[in-house]
This record gives sequence, structure tokens and C-alpha cells, in this order.
Amino acid sequence: MIRPSGYKFPTNDFGAYYRSGLNEHGNFYPALADRGLLVNTLYPEKGPTWGVDDGYGWFDPETDTIYTFIAYYAHWFSWSGSSASLSHVQGALSYLQNAYIYTGDDKYANAGAIILDRVADVYPAMDTAEFDKATYVNSHGGSGDGKALGSIWETGLVKVLISAYDAFFTAFDDPEVVGFLQLKGRQFDLPLKNNGTEIRRNIEDGILRQVQPGVLWHQIAGNNGFHQSALAMAAVVHDTMPETMQWLDFTFKYGENISRIPRQITGGNVSFTMVNDVDRDGHGNEAAPAYNRLWLSTYLILAEMLRGYDKYPAADLYENVKFRKMFQAMYPLIMLGKYTPSIGDSGATGMPAIMAGKHQSILAFERFGDPFYAQLAYMLNGDTTEGIHSDVFTLDPNKVARDIEAVMQQYGLLDLKSVNLTGYGFAGLRDGEIDEASDKRRALWLYYGYNDRHGHRDKLNLGLYGFGLDLAPDLGYPESANAFDANRYEWQLNTISHNTVMVDRTMQSVQWDGTPKHYDDCSLVKLIDVEAPEVYPQTRLYKRTSAMVRVDAANSYVIDFFRVKGGNEHHFSFHAAEGPVITEGLNLTAQPTGTYAGPEVEFGKRPANDSVHASGYTGPGFHWLKNVERDNAPSAIFSVDYAVVDTWDVHPVDPDVHLRLTMIGAVDDVALADGVPPQNIARNPKSLKYVIVHRCGENLNSIFTSIIEPYKNRPFIRSIEAAEVTAANRMAEPGLNDVRAVKVRLHNGRTDYIFSSLYPDAAYIIDGKIRFEGAFGLYSEKDGKPLFTYINDGAYIGNIGSSSASAGVSRLQGTVVDFTKELSLHNSLTVELDLQGLNSDSLIGASIYVQNDGKRNAAYMIKGAAAIGEKVYELDLGDITLIRAYADSNDSRKGYIYDVAAGSAFTIPLAREQQWQS
Repeated sequence: MIRPSGYKFPTNDFGAYYRSGLNEHGNFYPALADRGLLVNTLYPEKGPTWGVDDGYGWFDPETDTIYTFIAYYAHWFSWSGSSASLSHVQGALSYLQNAYIYTGDDKYANAGAIILDRVADVYPAMDTAEFDKATYVNSHGGSGDGKALGSIWETGLVKVLISAYDAFFTAFDDPEVVGFLQLKGRQFDLPLKNNGTEIRRNIEDGILRQVQPGVLWHQIAGNNGFHQSALAMAAVVHDTMPETMQWLDFTFKYGENISRIPRQITGGNVSFTMVNDVDRDGHGNEAAPAYNRLWLSTYLILAEMLRGYDKYPAADLYENVKFRKMFQAMYPLIMLGKYTPSIGDSGATGMPAIMAGKHQSILAFERFGDPFYAQLAYMLNGDTTEGIHSDVFTLDPNKVARDIEAVMQQYGLLDLKSVNLTGYGFAGLRDGEIDEASDKRRALWLYYGYNDRHGHRDKLNLGLYGFGLDLAPDLGYPESANAFDANRYEWQLNTISHNTVMVDRTMQSVQWDGTPKHYDDCSLVKLIDVEAPEVYPQTRLYKRTSAMVRVDAANSYVIDFFRVKGGNEHHFSFHAAEGPVITEGLNLTAQPTGTYAGPEVEFGKRPANDSVHASGYTGPGFHWLKNVERDNAPSAIFSVDYAVVDTWDVHPVDPDVHLRLTMIGAVDDVALADGVPPQNIARNPKSLKYVIVHRCGENLNSIFTSIIEPYKNRPFIRSIEAAEVTAANRMAEPGLNDVRAVKVRLHNGRTDYIFSSLYPDAAYIIDGKIRFEGAFGLYSEKDGKPLFTYINDGAYIGNIGSSSASAGVSRLQGTVVDFTKELSLHNSLTVELDLQGLNSDSLIGASIYVQNDGKRNAAYMIKGAAAIGEKVYELDLGDITLIRAYADSNDSRKGYIYDVAAGSAFTIPLAREQQWQS
């Protein structure tokens, strides 16, 4: 941490130096300035040049560092600020605009008009690329491009300027404004100051007409939607043909981001982004929720600007199914009503935060009328309509609150169920509810989506919530987002820092999404089963099967099977929330020096032979794990119990919450080590305890088997052990790690047998008494009598010789006949299949998995089914499109690429649960 020195900088009178360099137009030129004023007057004892800044910074020979005092002030306090409210230009214009709109008092508009006119005088000449990007740090993604700010943040600045011009439009005719600017024009020999028409022309030339070339030459260019919405705003506010039409055409047409010098953006790509880059769940392609949510915010500006704009009616985004899905993208990620998983560059370590927008939900309710949006807005507003209203331009801004209240009376509170977002690559398994006494909700999530851009190399990463806390938090937003930060690339986005498996000491390769195989949301078992076949090319299988098993109204445990076939080293990484740990079944020896990379490797110091520095790094990141303890001969069953700290003060009093990880199976060694979350967020934990489970050997075949038990005050699991698995016949002889069974005894007297198999059509015997034939199953008993059974993609589960066994159809298979081929709010698959005696309604809620080219998965939830011919059915997919991308991004007339094709085979795994009275 950098400690304040107590000195003031710069040590020279920069104001006097600046004034000495103003030319006849009031602009500063260093060549005109009196360099004799560049003298240290504050601390003369340190020498005449110590701390002196001429606007380009002061080089300190003692630290070999350039300190950019004046540039820093100009950036943060004149133009940007950590928010617009802190900067003179953005803050003043934003506040004056709001004051004028809300009060109608001309004094606010007049002041804003004068500021805006002066900005227009100087804005065209601004160019951050003229300055060393390594010295003068800006938000430009490493390009160096920008105008007053770096190119990314410039998109926000120009929106403030454009919006202010629109608000102050009539003020430029005010005699007070004209008189003041006339005097300034004469004083500094500035044109276009003599009347309202000239002043508006100055701003149109100096600001509005700067936006399109600024976007073209990458000076105004940010995340997806940033510059597109800025250009559309400029076009509509300018409202002058042919420029408006040309700018809007540029906004929507296909274009490329050309990275070679000079950089160019050849089109805003809006039409193609909505098809190619927004997935079927409404998420953008940046992986991190914190960044994907920005897509809706920025494209919403564009949509609202063009809504009802009759000069460009073809660009109504509200009619686009992908844009409408963006309103639904974030709410399925909400956990326990207060968290959003910190996937990729999002959030902080375990911090409560909801990334769904209340005002966006209110707007969606107004635009679409879906009662769901009313329920969502009500929840995001703290379960009340108080304070809910439309914008200030609505005739009856309180009507929406009355309408939402009516919806709540009819439909009640929003109750989020489990979800599997196969387009985004996220499964959220939820159980429990809030009663009068406590919050009994708990949730498990598994991320299998895109692992690049603002995502991390974290495919099949797992998180858990319970007792109001984030029990296994991801690290969240890195300490720095620049391309030179070793901590970011070597640790925070590396595979090893997440709850997943690293293969062969390298981080995962980039893959768009995983391939879900099974998903279910039954009352007693919530299941997700996903493969990620491309993250490690040397593996034949990289697959995680996780289920949340209900114990009672307040408790569930997680059973987790992580299979990896291929590679010569496997490192299973797990961490829970902040808190001390105790272990069972481990004999740990402290490593007195070094890190997990070795006793000779310092913390945070990349070994010389370990990949390359920063953004190109692909190594294991072991040098970021410290305080290492090892057991090189661990027992076949061991556990690590975390006493979870309520880091973010969710509860008035820190509850006695624990999370216990128990692992079954032979491994080579186990280590505990401290990993450090980002420390630029003051309340983030200082460290988290990682469990690293290691296996090595040639062409490895691993199945990391875990029971994760969140509990309060005392455990509810009494014991855990591997259950014996034998083949029911010779044809079903189990291969190594292809089948696994676990026996879990609970303190309430219940015993659960959980079974996972890669061969769902093979029959096995568990502990000599339970016959199982399926992909996943659970058999629960008490006092030798069955309590309930659950089976997924299986034909049989039950006690041998018992009449209480569950037998039935394991799956349905068939071929795709036809499907919805256009962008539509209503999508369906027409399929041919044999229902094997089942009713078509039994398909509702099941998932269909279509075999395709493997570039994106083709898994969909069935929302309805109807017979339309002999063994031909139409499966309703709702607003989930089957379109992947345009066939040719340069020519939309060539149609689309689809995730499915006529003639493709598919599978619909079926699940059954059966309960008996205890």
C-alpha cells in the first residue's frame, strides 16, 4: 500500500505557468509558456526542480518513476472523475441539465449552454494518442486512442455532451447566453458566437459531427454497445439529413474492428451483434455478468432513442427477440435474493450484489406488459412499490406503481426456481424458502460458459450459497484490468484459483460453452451434468456431475463427481469463504518457505521457466499460493471444515456457519494453501484457504468425488464412505471411474446411496443390495426401509427383491423434422419420436439434447408439447431462438446458421422420483 507523503504537488505555481502559455484564442501552448516559472517554490530545500510538473509530469530519479500530477488532475477532475459527479465538465453539465429539466429555470440551461459551447471550441483537437499511453494511463484497452479521455470512457463523455445539447437547445437563443459568448468571441477571436444559430452550429461542428469520425477512427470506442449508442444518440439529436441517416446506417451495418495502425471501426454492427453475439439467454459475449449487463444498458439507450423515431423505423430493437431476451439475462443469476455469482471480472469476493436492473425491469413491464417484470421490479425495490415510477416525461408517472401493485395482488411474490441457461452456460440449482422465522434458501451454481474476454479460465466452476451467505465465492473483479498485471493473468483469472480442475499444469484453453448432458429440478434432487470437451485437448473427458440433495426444509448437501480422462497431472482446486479450517484424515506438514510452486519460489514471483509474463501467461499460477501445508500420503477419505466468517456483515451477529468438504478416493497428495483475493477492495478477505488435491501418472483417469456439506451449529451428516459397486452381469463390468457410488449417513437416521455412471444402460449392484441402471440416482432409506428414490436417464432403481423399486422409461430418442427458422418470440422444434406409452405432457419441463456440429450446444427446455401427426410432435421452446448467427455477416440476405438441423438425432433423458411414508 502506498502511504501519503504529506507533500503537496506540483511544487511549482502551475497556474501562473499555464496562464503564461495562453495564445490569442485562450488555448495553452507550451512553446509560449514561461519556463522560468517551473521552479519548486513549496520545498526549496529539496532543490529547484524537485516535484516540478510542466503538465507532462515530474520524473523522480530516486524511484525512477514519472508522476503525472497535472495530467491526473485534468483527467479525473476536469473531464472524468470516478463518476461524472466528480468532474467539472461531466458533473456540471449533468447536474445543470437535471436541474433545468426538473425546475424549468433558465439559469441552469444558460450556464450549461456556455460550458458546452466552450467544450465545442476545444474538443475537435483533443487526441490522447498524441501522448505516451504507458505514462498517461487512460481507459482505452491498451490502444492509446481517445480524445479527452481514453476511447472507452470517451463513449460516456460524448453522451453527456450530446444529451446536454439536446436539453439546452433553446437556451442558445437566450440574450444572456448570446451576449456572454459574443464578448468571449471578440476577446479571443473565436468564430460562431454572434447568435443562437451560430452557437448551435459551433456545438454541432465541435461535438456532434466529431462522433462519427471518432467512432470510425477508434477514438470513441468501448465495450459492445458503448459507441453504437453514442453514435445513434448523436444522429437522432442532430436530426439532419443526410447525416442522420448515414450515421444510423453506419451504426447498424456490419463492420470490423481493425487493430492495425491506424485503427478503424468500419461499422457499428448492431444488427449482427443481436444475432451473432447475444446468446439465446440474452447475454453478451463477455462472460462476466458485470460486463454483460452493460450491453442492455447501452443498447437500451439506442432502443429508446429510436423508439418512435419515424425517420428510421426499421431499427426498432424492441421487436428483436435477442434484445428482448437481454431484459431476462440477469435475474436467473440472482441467488438468495441478494447475490450474483462473481463470474469472471464481476463483483467482489462474496459481496452481496444484484446485477439485475430495477429501472430496466420497470421499463420492460411498461413495454411488454409481462407480469413477471412487475414481480421482478417489486423484488428489486425491496418488496414494495414505494418510490417506483416512470420517467419525468410520462404524463402519469405513478401509474406503473399502481399496475405493479395489481400484479402483485394477483400473482404474489417472485419465486425463482432452478435454471439451466444453456446459451450462457450457467446452471443455478435452488431449494428452500423464506418463512416467518428464517431464510432457508440455498443454492448451487455451475458455470460452463465462455471463458475468455472478461471471463476467467474457469470452465465447470462451482459455487454455493446458504444461511444467507456466499459459502464458496469466486474472487471477482481483478485488482487491475490492464494487460500488464501479473496477478490478474497468473492468478485471478487462472484455472487454479477457481473451484474446478487443472490439467497438466496449464490453464484451460478457450471454449465458448460446455455441453450439458443432464439437468433436473425435482423436489428432492437438483441435478446438473456438463461436459467441456475442448478446454484441455489432451483429455478424452472433462465432465462434472453435481447434485444438491435435500435433507430437510433448512438443509441440503452437494454430491460432486468430477471426471477427467487424459493428461498426466490433475489438480482439483477448491476454496470456501473466509474462515479458519480444521481437517480430518490428513497429516499435514507445513512447508516453511516458498509457495505451492516449490519451497524456493517466492510468493507472486513467476519462476523463470514458467510460461511468460502477464497477458500471455498459460502456466499453473502455483506461485500465488502461499503458507503451504502438505500431506503426501493422504487417506482415502478426508475432510476440510471451514468455519465461515460473515465477511460482509450480512447478519447482525456472525452465525456459526460451516462448510465441510469431504473427498473420497485415492489421490497422490493434498495441500492446503492461502490464495489472496483482490486487495483493492477494502472488505475483501485477506486470504482464502485453498484445498489442492493432486494426482499424477501417464494418461490419467480421475474421478474427484466430493460431498459438500453446509451446516449451521452442528453437522447433519454422520458419516460418508464409498459404496461397493459390482456388475449385475458380465456385460456391465464397470470400468475404472466410470461408475461410482457413495453412502451418506445422516444424523436423522436416514442413509443415502448416490450413484453416477457413464453407462446408463448397464445395471449395477450397490453394497450388495441396491440394483441401479441409469446415469444418476439416489436411493434413500431409514431403518432398512425405503424413503425415496430418484433416477435420471435410467430404467431401474430399487432394493433387490423389493416391490418398491422404480422402473420405467429412461429416455426418449428421435430426430428433428423441422424448426423455427426466423427470429421469433415463439420458437419450436418439430420432432419425430416414440413416446413409449408416455403422455406428451410428461415432456414439459424435460430437456432435449440435439446432436449438432459441437460449435455451440443444442440443449433446450421443453415448455409445451403437442401431437401434430403420427409420432410427430411440436415442442414449444418459448422465446429461445434456434439461430446461432448469420450465415454471412456481410449479407443478411444469405440467412442464418442454426444450432440444429433437420434430420439431427436427439435425446430427452427422463427423471423419476418416488417417495414412501417414513
